[in-house]
Amino acid sequence: MAATEREAPTGLRLYFESSRRIGPSVTLVLPLLFAHELAVALLDPPVRNSADQVVTSLMQQLPSQVLPALRWAGVLGLLTLLVWRRPRQEDRPALVLSEALGWAICLGPLVGTMVGGIGLSGATRVVDDSAPLWQAMLLSVGAGLWEEIAFRLALLGGLALFLRRIARFSPAPSLVLAVTTSAIAFSLYHHLGEGGEPFALGPFVFRALAGTILGVLFALRGFAVVVYMHVFYDLLCDLRVAFAS
Repeated sequence: MAATEREAPTGLRLYFESSRRIGPSVTLVLPLLFAHELAVALLDPPVRNSADQVVTSLMQQLPSQVLPALRWAGVLGLLTLLVWRRPRQEDRPALVLSEALGWAICLGPLVGTMVGGIGLSGATRVVDDSAPLWQAMLLSVGAGLWEEIAFRLALLGGLALFLRRIARFSPAPSLVLAVTTSAIAFSLYHHLGEGGEPFALGPFVFRALAGTILGVLFALRGFAVVVYMHVFYDLLCDLRVAFAS
């Protein structure tokens, strides 16, 4: 009997397969990255996400008159890339955003329940009470973008690729080790450097658990879903704090 061709995926199956691919994921993140970098260039906020601060501190070694030109060159470069590879209808942006929002709504209660179950509290404040809401929200967008680029796309993805292709680990141990390493690094980085918080077990465990969930979501659902989920989660926290004040 002749072998039959594999049936092409359709509907939700097609969405779940295509949204995991790195090409469509990066394409869907580009508009948010461009909008964030444009807002930072125009508003020059006094507080930055620490991942952004690393890049800024390196750039500050250059002559001061060069920095604005480099910042706007980056914005124009992102605009060019966005025009060249803009999101398409087949990338299903509405479904990606809807799914990411659903995960964001679930993340807080899930991690809070896990942390509360071991008698800890993960509550932290990101900016000073007197800071305007737009500043906190811009910081949240930057965190969702740059932390996912650094800890999920680069660290988790790069480590998993190294373990499988170079170290010849099997897929499951590679993924477990990469997710665990990225989650611990993600949590630790919030306590390091000039803008880091004093170490406390509750926030550390909270972020390590959140980082584990983000890592698993990155592996199973792709880069765009995890970026927008992180952004939505942080924005929902900002709104909750603002309306509770």
